[in-house]
Amino acid sequence: MSLHNFPASASSAPDVAREAVHPERTAARKHWGERFMRFGYIVHGVIYLVIGLIALRLAFGIRGAAMTQTGAIETIGNQPFGLILLFSVCVGLAGFSLWGAVRAVLDPLHEGHSFRGLVTRAGFAASAIVYATLLFITVRFMVAGTKPPSVTSYAWITALLANPYGAWLLGIIGFATYARAVAGEIVPAWHGTFREDLDLERRSPSEQRWAMRLGRIGIITRGIVFSIIGIYLVAAAFHANPHHQTGTDGALLGLARQPFGLALLAAAGIGLMVFGVYSMLCARWWRMHIASTPRSTPYNSSSV
Repeated sequence: MSLHNFPASASSAPDVAREAVHPERTAARKHWGERFMRFGYIVHGVIYLVIGLIALRLAFGIRGAAMTQTGAIETIGNQPFGLILLFSVCVGLAGFSLWGAVRAVLDPLHEGHSFRGLVTRAGFAASAIVYATLLFITVRFMVAGTKPPSVTSYAWITALLANPYGAWLLGIIGFATYARAVAGEIVPAWHGTFREDLDLERRSPSEQRWAMRLGRIGIITRGIVFSIIGIYLVAAAFHANPHHQTGTDGALLGLARQPFGLALLAAAGIGLMVFGVYSMLCARWWRMHIASTPRSTPYNSSSV
């Protein structure tokens, strides 16, 4: 989203006046804002690349950190020059969280105020909160050396199930997670409609083909993992068991327990690594230059 073309309603009269007086300064500020958010895609991709690598290593019998975003951050922090790497991660997480907030509040993708649009924008807001929380965890890891907690989901599921209607709410969350994974990731990736999110018109035919290949493999893999997470949440609600494995780690371990489980885990690890590469390249490909008038078809915007 280039911040150059937000709808006029998103700016106050003083803002418009300042832009008229100092157009070069305003353009430069918005240009750096866009770069800041694009860098978020790079860090987002690196995190999934590391998660996939941890899963692939586990498939070959090499144990590492938890196969979660916090596990990926721990792995990055344990590398040489870990603090420098984590500082870059913090910058990227801040940019990605900001991009979620911009999509939710300013609606540059013109999702609108229909039920579908509001649900989509709520998803953007949730993304902003998740990555802001991950930013806080990363900063704490850098400053205090506190190991990032493994995301087992036990704490919040236990708190939810302690309420009278907690099991119903957990079941709804699980079903919504499953539905979004299937309808918002697997189906668009299978049909290739995620291309609408990408600015590929100026890219070479070879680059366009690679964008579609990486997107299909990576998004479908992540969709499958999130659909399993949704199923596990529903199972935890049905059995009223807060210790039922959930989260990315639980979903990948669940694959490992199936027939040919290690092969499935290795395939999932490779798929998540592909998604990581795709997300990193979205820093170049993602359509951030939004037209001032709404599109006839809203952006899909669920692939990353």
